[in-house]
Amino acid sequence: MATTVGSQSDRLDSDHKLSALVTSATKDLSSLVRDEIALAKAELRRDVKQAAMGGALFAVAGLLSLFALIMFSFAIAYGINAAGIGLAWAWLIVGGGYILLGGLLGGIGMLRLKAIRGVDATKRTTNESIAVFKRSVR
Repeated sequence: MATTVGSQSDRLDSDHKLSALVTSATKDLSSLVRDEIALAKAELRRDVKQAAMGGALFAVAGLLSLFALIMFSFAIAYGINAAGIGLAWAWLIVGGGYILLGGLLGGIGMLRLKAIRGVDATKRTTNESIAVFKRSVR
């Protein structure tokens, strides 16, 4: 018995091929989603480390400013007073110096926090994947 074009066995073969293609596409899409999630997690870990470092610098800046204020304020103010400036003016000079130091350290901490980049690579690759998927669906 000869097989004709469009016979039952040809349709079964094409159904199996289609099924295999759908299965392959599903596995590829699943793998792509897992990879995108892994990339997002890696980027977020990096950003959390940057945020922790920036926060730690703020904490250290505050703690050092407090210790410096307590430990050296009296010595500096009385040293300035010994140089011939009134005690009230000496305390104002010391306070202004500590404000400048705190502002400098706070600025450094702010720069560290601004260095956080976000999940740029994940956004880019996800958009690329969506574009490829949309083109393949058409």
